[in-house]
Amino acid sequence: MLLEYFAAMLVIMGLTTTFDKHTSHMRHFARAEELSNLIPDEYEPQFDNNTEREIIAALGTTARMHCRVRHLGDRAVSWIRQRDLHILTIGIMTYTNDQRFLARHIDNSDEWVLKIVSVQPRDAGVYECQVSTEPKISLAYKLMVVTSKAQILANRELFIQSGSDINLTCIAPQAPGPYTHMLWYKDTELVSDSTRGGIRVISEQQIKTSNLVISRVLHTDSGNYTCSADNSNSDSVFVHIIKSEQHAAMQHELGVRLVAGQSLWLLLGMVLLLQHMPRPILQLQHQLLLAAA
Repeated sequence: MLLEYFAAMLVIMGLTTTFDKHTSHMRHFARAEELSNLIPDEYEPQFDNNTEREIIAALGTTARMHCRVRHLGDRAVSWIRQRDLHILTIGIMTYTNDQRFLARHIDNSDEWVLKIVSVQPRDAGVYECQVSTEPKISLAYKLMVVTSKAQILANRELFIQSGSDINLTCIAPQAPGPYTHMLWYKDTELVSDSTRGGIRVISEQQIKTSNLVISRVLHTDSGNYTCSADNSNSDSVFVHIIKSEQHAAMQHELGVRLVAGQSLWLLLGMVLLLQHMPRPILQLQHQLLLAAA
């Protein structure tokens, strides 16, 4: 009888322990759910609305759309073309046969960039930066493609005498927007006052012009000069710096060619004139020439 009593007590204690454990687990779950509800929404993925969402790109240039997502966690960022709902990129992977579309992302940054190389008119439209939350969230970007080209008001090749000045003017009248930022490059390097002394760049962003002046040029100033304007295709000229002797020789050669050309035209004119002279006058001229001989 005593043995049966102890056995019953052990069963009751085991059930009590199991019940206590179950109750403890339920409390932990409730506490975890309560804590999850206390997590503010600001730690969910959020877009940075300070990014530029209306992008203007000139025909043939490269367009970039910057999407910044905070607290992304393990979610993925995709770029989608709205007109046909085509998924262009997921993460840094590209899902289109058009190799002009590229995804760019720097590790540990919030920025996801869609890059479109050699923009075409068909690329204009709305693109969405989408985050794989549930439900999904997205931000729309509008791409506008314009035809604009900077123009240097000079011949494609210039011959400048050593010691004189280079003076180049660039305009971009069709560049979109009220202001246009313009830069000059020599070959691939930016031209500025810090490059060397005697350089002056004067740009008028509102009237979309820029003037480059390089004083007392040297042979090392020879090269390809490019004017680059915002949202426009660039323009270039090649500048040759020549010595004064070369300049004189070129002027002499040009003068010789000019005289030779004038003599040729004079000879042709005389031939045409003789062809239309009356025959008696031609005979008289011939007799005079014989008498003079």
